[in-house]
Amino acid sequence: MPAPETFCDVLAALNRENVRYVVVGGLAVVMHGHKRNITDLDIVVEPSPNEAQRCLNALACAGFIPTIPLPVHLLTVIRLLDPSMREVDLFVRFQIPFAELWSNSKAVKLGIQTVRIAALEHLLRLKLRTPRPHDDQDVEALTRLLSEMITGNAEP
Repeated sequence: MPAPETFCDVLAALNRENVRYVVVGGLAVVMHGHKRNITDLDIVVEPSPNEAQRCLNALACAGFIPTIPLPVHLLTVIRLLDPSMREVDLFVRFQIPFAELWSNSKAVKLGIQTVRIAALEHLLRLKLRTPRPHDDQDVEALTRLLSEMITGNAEP
């Protein structure tokens, strides 16, 4: 399973194009400090048609192609794959409004890239809505991390 650094080139492509995105899912969980494997990169993009298209163009430059040939404005999420079968799930519409995700997101370093990741509270809310086995483990870890953050007992 890929390490977070596996997606540095993808994030660099998005950053070069100044795409407004927030990382959600497994990579965000890992970037908050929970050690677990990740399988893909989940990003939410600002839902304007121009921003979504700019994001798709940046991903295409990084070698990713959509798995279904539909315009992004017709979709909620689109899965993209590159020749090495890395996967990016691009959410154009999401459970949490983009403005809220963005304003509460956290800027963190991954390699030489600065990445915006969803806030712990948002990740926890998303994971509680998803009944997958690994999400139960994420909920436990995120709850602990959030508690540590609130009480000031977070590890450096």
